[in-house]
Amino acid sequence: MKTTTGRRFVVMGLGALFLLAGFGPVAAQIPDEFKNLKVLPKDIGKRDLVEIMRNFAGALGARCTECHPGETPGSLEGVDFASDELEAKKVARAMMKMVDEINGKLIPATGLESPNEVRCVTCHRGLEHPESLDRILLAEAEEGGAGAAGKAYRELREEYYGSGSYAFGPGTLNSVAETLARERNDVDGAVLLLKLNLEFHSETASSHMMLGQLYQVKGDKAAAIASITRAVELSPDNPRAKQMLERLRSSE
Repeated sequence: MKTTTGRRFVVMGLGALFLLAGFGPVAAQIPDEFKNLKVLPKDIGKRDLVEIMRNFAGALGARCTECHPGETPGSLEGVDFASDELEAKKVARAMMKMVDEINGKLIPATGLESPNEVRCVTCHRGLEHPESLDRILLAEAEEGGAGAAGKAYRELREEYYGSGSYAFGPGTLNSVAETLARERNDVDGAVLLLKLNLEFHSETASSHMMLGQLYQVKGDKAAAIASITRAVELSPDNPRAKQMLERLRSSE
């Protein structure tokens, strides 16, 4: 699957977690004093700093060497923690300042009582480059059509379902299908994605209803009636679905 963000998800094992927390024989590779701190307090303790770094790594599914250049991938041996060589470290500093601004000024300005703080995981959810699933699928459809978007959805669902990294609920594919139909005039592509959606969410009335509307556009009245009928069965209190079904049947 070709994507625009180069997403990568790394599941960190217990060995990596222990390494980051300062346990085991590799603990000596982590310095006791830290240099070139520009956002965190310059007198921060080793345990506190390593805990912060561990949380960063877990939230992004990343390794230390994403920000700190080292000699051996996946190891802290030879890592230059003070170096500003890697762009990711500069981005991380900017993101830390953004989070501090949000939590320290913007959220308190709302006047909310006991608001939830923003953390790295709030947006990243285990992804180094967070992006909403609908945007990924629309980009895939733009480049390779609805078939490519459907393939991407299946692959991402297979890899990430249950992780919370992406929203695999029925609303995502419904939204993408609607965009394809309304903004890109790709009715066939929208139908394809709605059928895919119903493979995983067969009792979603809104998907059946939207599919029925698209079948109407395509001039397939029988398929439209079948889809809207199913929508009414699933959502009998939906007046709009009932009206659509009555109009379709009266025009037979």
